[in-house]
Amino acid sequence: MYIKSIVIDGFKSYGRRTEVNGFDPEFNAITGLNGTGKSNILDSICFVLGISNLVHVRASNLQDLVYKSGQAGVTKATVTIIFDNSNPSQCPIGYENWREISITRQIVVGGKNKYLINGKSVQNKRVQDLFCSVQLNVNNPNFLIMQGRITKVLNMKPHEILSMIEEAAGTSMYEAKRDSSLKLIEKKDAKLNELYAVIREEIEPKLEKLRKEREHYIEFQKVCRDIEYLTRLYVSFRYLQLCKGVEESEKTIAILQSVIGESEKQIASNSATAETLEQEAKQLQERIDTEGGGVLGDLEQQLAAESKREATVSAERNTTKDSIGVEQRKLKNLQKSIHDDEQALAGKETEMQRRGETFQALKDACEADEAAFVKAQKRFEAVTAGLSTNEDGEAATLQDQLMAAKQKSAEASTAIKQSEMELKHSQQLLRDKQKDVNSSDAAYLEDKRKLTKVETQIGQLERELQSTGYEEGTMETYTGRRQTLQTEIRSLQGELDRRNAYRWELQYRDPEPGFDRRSVKGMVAKLVTVKDPKYALALGTVAGGSLYSVITDTDTTSKKLLQKGQLQTRTTMIPLNKISGRQIDPSVAQFAEQLVGKDNVTTALSCISYDPTLEKAMMFAFGHSFIVKNLEIAKQITFHPRIRTRTVTLDGDVVDPGGTLSGGAPVRGSAVLLDVAEINRIQATLQAKEAELRAINAEIGKIEKTAHRYEQMKEQHDVLNYELKNLKQRLAQTSFQQTQEEIEELKKKIETLQQTMVEARQTQTQCNAKVKDLQAKIADGKGHRERELKAAEEDMKRCKKKSEESRKGWKKHEQDFETLKLEIEELQKGIVTAREQVTALEEQIVTLQKRLEEVSGASNEMTAAVTALKQQIKQHKEKMNSQSKELKGKYHQRDKLLKQNDELALEIKKKENEITKVRNENKDGYDRISGMEEKYPWIPEDKQFFGVRNTRYDYNKEDPQEAGRKLKKLQEAKDKMSRNVNQKAMVLLEREEEQYKEVMRRKKMVEDDKKKIQAIIHDLDEEKKKKLKVAWNEVGENFGSIFSTLLPGTQAKLVPPDGVDFMKGLEVKVGFNGMWKESLTELSGGQRSLVALSLILAMLKYKPAPLYILDEVDAALDLSHTQNIGNMLKAHFTNSQFIIVSLKDGMFNNANVLFRTKFIDGMSGVTRTVNVANLKKAAAEAGRR
Repeated sequence: MYIKSIVIDGFKSYGRRTEVNGFDPEFNAITGLNGTGKSNILDSICFVLGISNLVHVRASNLQDLVYKSGQAGVTKATVTIIFDNSNPSQCPIGYENWREISITRQIVVGGKNKYLINGKSVQNKRVQDLFCSVQLNVNNPNFLIMQGRITKVLNMKPHEILSMIEEAAGTSMYEAKRDSSLKLIEKKDAKLNELYAVIREEIEPKLEKLRKEREHYIEFQKVCRDIEYLTRLYVSFRYLQLCKGVEESEKTIAILQSVIGESEKQIASNSATAETLEQEAKQLQERIDTEGGGVLGDLEQQLAAESKREATVSAERNTTKDSIGVEQRKLKNLQKSIHDDEQALAGKETEMQRRGETFQALKDACEADEAAFVKAQKRFEAVTAGLSTNEDGEAATLQDQLMAAKQKSAEASTAIKQSEMELKHSQQLLRDKQKDVNSSDAAYLEDKRKLTKVETQIGQLERELQSTGYEEGTMETYTGRRQTLQTEIRSLQGELDRRNAYRWELQYRDPEPGFDRRSVKGMVAKLVTVKDPKYALALGTVAGGSLYSVITDTDTTSKKLLQKGQLQTRTTMIPLNKISGRQIDPSVAQFAEQLVGKDNVTTALSCISYDPTLEKAMMFAFGHSFIVKNLEIAKQITFHPRIRTRTVTLDGDVVDPGGTLSGGAPVRGSAVLLDVAEINRIQATLQAKEAELRAINAEIGKIEKTAHRYEQMKEQHDVLNYELKNLKQRLAQTSFQQTQEEIEELKKKIETLQQTMVEARQTQTQCNAKVKDLQAKIADGKGHRERELKAAEEDMKRCKKKSEESRKGWKKHEQDFETLKLEIEELQKGIVTAREQVTALEEQIVTLQKRLEEVSGASNEMTAAVTALKQQIKQHKEKMNSQSKELKGKYHQRDKLLKQNDELALEIKKKENEITKVRNENKDGYDRISGMEEKYPWIPEDKQFFGVRNTRYDYNKEDPQEAGRKLKKLQEAKDKMSRNVNQKAMVLLEREEEQYKEVMRRKKMVEDDKKKIQAIIHDLDEEKKKKLKVAWNEVGENFGSIFSTLLPGTQAKLVPPDGVDFMKGLEVKVGFNGMWKESLTELSGGQRSLVALSLILAMLKYKPAPLYILDEVDAALDLSHTQNIGNMLKAHFTNSQFIIVSLKDGMFNNANVLFRTKFIDGMSGVTRTVNVANLKKAAAEAGRR
């Protein structure tokens, strides 16, 4: 498998689509000037191969791989490589039937990273598996040889060279897995030791404990059996006593009921006589009324009506007076508050400005000191590592700095020469242009003067526009929003009116000045939220009239509202401090759910949500009923003896435990809760819209004048811009202007060139001085390093101390600055809100004063009318008193009989109370009997045997009272034992013993596995040694062959160090004509590089890959050695494709195909050259083979 072609589009310097076609299957070279994109072709190959460490392709993130990081209109990078897959021995696994394989990788700026194989999108892992199957793992790249790798090999120790052999032989993976297995065995040994300790210290003591607990449990069971026998005896005796007590109570009730019957007969007789006297008194009263009582009634009705109207108007007048006083006090307090806040705000803003300058200065100083400290640290680290810092603060050796200084000096010299040539040319061109301009054009000068004037005016207008602080379109945005809000508010208000929302608001006047309206919570219906709409009808039926009741905080508030609140309708109050709601017992609710299913019944209170402070009132309205699915379930719940609770169905039918059922049609107001919920939602929306409208009106008021002024200036600015555009067009069309522009450009260019020459001469002088200084430092290397190290350490300590002091100073002021900023914002918000409240209060006071004048006049008129009516009634009553003596006598006889009836009724009530008391006692007895029967299911089955001789309930054999005392003692013993007895001991012991056996079995299994693994490791170690020896011999042979090809007349081999087995390490030995060198240090730099390169290639030849990439590995070699590398690659690697980047003719002249990179219009391009002679030679050699 080898590369046939590469398509690069948008990758690094290849901004446009570039196709690199015609790769040779054997030897390809890439050359070109520095910076033209040679290495970017290799980077593109690594990119497709799936490299994860972007440092190897000289990038910090994927966006850096896109042409100019996506800033030049190219937003994605795509590389496609087409591989020839015709060689079956090199086919990737799973792709044996493909003649060609096309692999594409694409990244998009801010988008996804995707791979395609033969046009189909695949995951990254699949691409990596494909390449790894043919030894092209880019993240462990043996096929990729960089210049730095050669240096790394030169510095390797014997054991590191051995590890390379292990990697080539494929045993390094075994080593890693063996080490991992040994570590796993160590961990398992630790776990086994822990297991031994657990068995010894926990499991075995636990088993012993469970065996003892089993014995205690058996004893506990015996006590339980004795308790059961004594319980039956004692409980049956108590049951018989309760039954006898209930029978006696029923006899007492019968006697009391007969007494009540006699008293009721006497009451009926007295009531008949009293009725006769009542009729006679009414006839007499009619005669009195006929003679004059009708007039009195009319007068009294008239007085009542006038008094009511007079009281209403008087109360309204007093309330209005009090309201005016309260509002005026509020207004005065608000105005004082605004004045105080404005003074405080001014002081805070002054302090803010002062602290802001101090805070910013401290922050800037802190940042500068921290940067200086970081720079000093880097310098100290560099000096400590044996480097020095250059003028940019970067670490570099003195030799590197010296080379850089010389190069910079040479560059400055070149820049001076180029600038001098361009300067002479530009000065000559300027003189020629100036000769052409002999006279000035009058029309041109006039237009030029106008242009300058218009530009000045536009600049002045733009500054004024900017100074207004107004953003264009703000006023239009606010106005449009205001119109929208006004329309929405009118629509919402209309919807509330249509739904008669006022009905759900209690209309009242404050009963006293300063009345806290928060004490009136509102109607029940408005204070609840229905969790599920399907319950709305049932909940309306449950609450009934309570929905319209008003909740208050105390009974005092309720009284004030009823007496002085001038309520418009009859209203029921629910004071929270007096109301006591009833809630269904949780155990009853749970029993009901068990009886009919949780989905079929629920308490009414659980179907609503409300403010927790209103819980008593909600319990009063909703806490007494169940809500069920249908009428059948309602009957089943309501009439059950353990429940006996009112029930309402989802359709509104009501079932009462008293036996009444009501329903058939929804009750009035059954959909009330849904209507109120919608009203609440509309009101909340309305309030939000009104608040937004007020805020927008305030903003419009603030910016209205500024917006008008801005629009005027903007219109003037547009006119001047149009005039400026016309002037520029006229000026641009004149030849005089074009020549003037060319002259100006030449003057600027000459000035720039002169400045460049000055700067280049300064740079050259500085670099020459630096070269002398660095040469002196290199001569005195040790002394210079000590001085620089000491200076760097002192500078770092000084910068660190200064940085810490600056940070402390900045942090100290930061909290105070932020607190002050928050205080100013709160004051500003408070002042705006208070001003809005002042405006509203002033309008309210004016309205109240007008109303007071109207009410005062009406009150005076009504007071005079009431006084006159009272005088007339008094005169008429005196006349009628003389006729009422006979009437009083009849009423006296009637009242006497009614009083006797009351006494008899009181006596009946006492007897009924006695009956109720006895029945309650009986009920308690029945409940206790029922409770005992429920608690002890054996009572109904065995009660016919209670007290019978020769049965288990024979009280002659065992005294029940004594049995009760024994039972108490045994119960105490059982309770004491139950705290210590483990009732699961029998089951736990059996389970623990099974687990103990299982743990011991697994422990033995682990020990056996450990022995097997250790035996396998021993066998594999021997096999590894054999494979390593084979690999060592073959790599050593290839190493000598390749090195002798690169450097004729030499020999090379890999041998273990003296007196050491080869498994401990290998070292390189080099010989010249049979004379072996003691150390590689005796070789030149180029020769050492050839040694390292030969060793690397020998490793690769042992296990060849289909593709090899070499990046300037010949950089340190002379031309003859470079030529030898080309010959060697052709001789030793005939089945692999080589792609080599090189700048030397000796290397790329051996290539069959040469690619040259170039840089055109800011983008890289590639041209292809075929070495026909090499191809013919290669074909001839292939034919001979």
